[in-house]
Amino acid sequence: MANFVIDLAPLRKSRDFSLLWAAGLISYFGSMITYVAVPFQVKELTGSYVAVAISGLVEIVPLIIFGLYGGVLADHMDRKKMIWATEFASLFLSAILLINALLPEPKLALIYIVAALFSAVDGLQRPSADAILPRLVEHKDLPAASALMSLRWQMGMIAGPSLAGVLISIFGVSAGFILDIATYFLSLIILIRVK
Repeated sequence: MANFVIDLAPLRKSRDFSLLWAAGLISYFGSMITYVAVPFQVKELTGSYVAVAISGLVEIVPLIIFGLYGGVLADHMDRKKMIWATEFASLFLSAILLINALLPEPKLALIYIVAALFSAVDGLQRPSADAILPRLVEHKDLPAASALMSLRWQMGMIAGPSLAGVLISIFGVSAGFILDIATYFLSLIILIRVK
């Protein structure tokens, strides 16, 4: 059974890895709420499943294109600054979605534009988040650190949409965007402490 236990050594040994891991978990959790809120809002505004599908399509191309640029930037820029800048950009985009949701008539085109920008920002961030690991943990701890990063992703994928469904059904999409903004603020505060 010991072979199946998750190795938490990187979290114990590296303060900076622990902070990065926690910040990512928190912001990814909030992002998953927004990823549920956006198609829900599109369906509520249009009543069209085609419009919901388009919201997914507008996210694919920027993710691929900017993922390539994100890799180049991860090699040429300070990775911490890149992660911080993309977290701040995501916070700003969530604020736009919140403002739009609070309008008497939310704009569908704006939702599509922000969804595409979210994907672009995500594509820019991921390579830096992956490439920063060797600077935060010892070489022997890299497999465990990678497994913990995967665990963080899985936790966000399961818990975020689950909470989003409950939150949005009770309080509406605006509440989902507010919670996402709060998670980005918290993430940024944690990331400032990473050396």
